[in-house]
Amino acid sequence: MSMTSAKTKAARTGSKDSAKKDRTKKSRRPDVPVTVVPHGFGGSEISIGNLVDISFQRTLRVAETGINALPPGLGLFPLRSVDALGDRVTADIRRRGGVILPIYQREAMWLSFSADVPVAIQIASGLRCAVTGDELENRLRHRKQNFIDGSAQPWIDGFKTESGEVRQFVAARLGDGATVEEQLSDAEPVGGVQIVVWELTDEALERWLQRRRNWVSDPLDFGVVDCVPFEPGVCYSMSVEPPSYDMGLGAGGVIKQEIYRSAFSKSDWRSEPSARVWVHLVDANSWTSLTGEPQPSTPVTAAEYAKWGLPWFDYFDADRVDVDGSPTLAGVKTVGEVLGGYDDGAVMHPAGTPVVSLGRRSRPQPVVTPNWD
Repeated sequence: MSMTSAKTKAARTGSKDSAKKDRTKKSRRPDVPVTVVPHGFGGSEISIGNLVDISFQRTLRVAETGINALPPGLGLFPLRSVDALGDRVTADIRRRGGVILPIYQREAMWLSFSADVPVAIQIASGLRCAVTGDELENRLRHRKQNFIDGSAQPWIDGFKTESGEVRQFVAARLGDGATVEEQLSDAEPVGGVQIVVWELTDEALERWLQRRRNWVSDPLDFGVVDCVPFEPGVCYSMSVEPPSYDMGLGAGGVIKQEIYRSAFSKSDWRSEPSARVWVHLVDANSWTSLTGEPQPSTPVTAAEYAKWGLPWFDYFDADRVDVDGSPTLAGVKTVGEVLGGYDDGAVMHPAGTPVVSLGRRSRPQPVVTPNWD
């Protein structure tokens, strides 16, 4: 991985003030705990044991025409544990457990991963794999790879449709036929985002750690990414709804992005996943009634972002191989094609000054992760 790539990651996500956790030295348990960890300005991330931290980033919705560079991260979505909300959520949400995330109709997102050891991460929406378009399986496939390596893949912005391209994750209400799940399945839609994390076997992890101990020349070898200070000019690539608890992800505009092929073999991974988390997407207009907290601010539009001359980004790693695009996902319609009309993502709730709580940092919330249907 090149130093430029590491600088690009630092520029897009911002370096964390605190030192990164050394997950390789901590004890590892078969029943990996899942917690919601709060960050500044109301954002949160999911911490899965000492394996990986996953955050959901607010971002610009790119145009549905042409090919777009990576849009920026505009802050973390807030997350709350379902278990902490009690009867304020539906019975189906309580049964599946996990966390809830507020998002506006047609708002875009991307997922960011911070892992110091290799983990296989399956990402699905409505139980449809974001890499293959197939139904989410309780196994890892390698020939038709249905996961990403969280230590090599810094983020994922959308559904893998073509070589070198993804279609942006864009929120849509269930029932309108705009989600990828609804277009690919005749079953009753379930929405949300599903995350499944798999660990290496003890033997494969020890081999990986030994190679890391032998590392001398390049601190970015073997998927270990150290963020470096942002340097301007190095990392740029110029290039009111009714409340609803049922939201899913549809396909938006095309973004230049690779999904890297795993360097590990099938036998290197454990036979069962270590953690599963259901992320329920709820209409942002429902956030206050659910949590008692201020409604999230509306997204920044691409036009506003461009007006200030702010950067778009690029990321590449010449040493890694992109997985094939999915013909299944390549055929889905975009949210704009299904819903029609023009929506710049700005007028989503009554105008007003966004309220951000700057009070004391909340404690991490444990996440209950029962078996899914």
